Formats: sequence, structure tokens, C-alpha cells
Amino acid sequence: MDVTVFLASLRQLAGLLALCLLTTATQAGQARIKVDSGLLGVRVDASELVYADAATVWSTITDYNRLAAFIPDLLSSRVISAPGTPKRVEQVADAGLFAFIMPDRVVLAMEEVSGRALRFRAVGGKVASMSGEWRIVGERAPVTLHYRAHVLPLTPLPPLVSDYFIESEVRARFEAVGNEAERRMR
Repeated sequence: MDVTVFLASLRQLAGLLALCLLTTATQAGQARIKVDSGLLGVRVDASELVYADAATVWSTITDYNRLAAFIPDLLSSRVISAPGTPKRVEQVADAGLFAFIMPDRVVLAMEEVSGRALRFRAVGGKVASMSGEWRIVGERAPVTLHYRAHVLPLTPLPPLVSDYFIESEVRARFEAVGNEAERRMR
């Protein structure tokens, strides 16, 4: 083999390797979603690298009255509790088929824990039970945003509802939160 041809092939291989590494690095910020659905409801675990600092991510997830402005299919979100009382947030969604899993109306009791964790549980609405947590790991950009939830719908899940469908719906909403935090950081 000619040395010139060998070096050209080696450069092409190096270029392909660099392209693969760049593609992998670009995908590092994408959310990782795990869904487990069954007779005991739906469990969701999600995490994403968010290119914003912890304070910005925190102000995004606790911006209760503006969540509907950037979360897909969320029609309204508003604080309904009086100042000085435990925080209650009412959310109404246009969930479509996703209403089998996530309620189209829910009232959540919110517990804010030192700017790092936001715990929630349903205290009203169209759901048998719902609880979970948002958690921020890290201080400076990028931080990791974690979300976990357990939802027990009022009626059993239809057999045709797959974890893939649920994952897709959760991904759209979860990534919207990260995108909004990154937008606020700019």
C-alpha cells in the first residue's frame, strides 16, 4: 500500500472517530428516562444534564404560575394556597391519551427543601395517588436534574399503553424544563 493512500485513509478514520465523539458529546445532555408500568401504577426515573446553574434550574421548577408557558400540554399551573400556608399547586393538562397515566387535573402539595429538592404529592384531582421529587445535583453549570415519580391512576392502564409511549410523553415534558432553564441562563 502506498504511504500517501495509507495516510489519507488514516486521516479519514481519525475524522470519523472525531465525528463519533462529537455526536456522543452532543447527546450527553439528552434526558435519560426509565419507565416501569404495571398493576402498581407507573414509576418514572429521569435525569438530564442541564447547562444552567442550580439557582436557575431551581427558579424554573418552582415557577409554578408559569410552568404552562413552557411545558407541553400543560394548560394551567397556579398556586392555590394562601401565603404562609403549605404550598398547594393546581395543574390542568390537555393530556389526551396520556390522561390514562397522568391526571388531567391534579392538586399537588409541594415541599421545597433548601433549593435542592422539590417533593410533591397529590392531595386532590383525578388520580388515585401521585408522589415524587425533583432534585438538583451540582452548583454551577452544568448541573444534573433528576425527577422521579410514582403515579397510580384511578383506573388500570389499558393493555396497549406501552412504556415507550409513556417514556416519550415524559421526555417531552422533562426536557422542556431543562430547555427553559438553559434559555433563562443565556
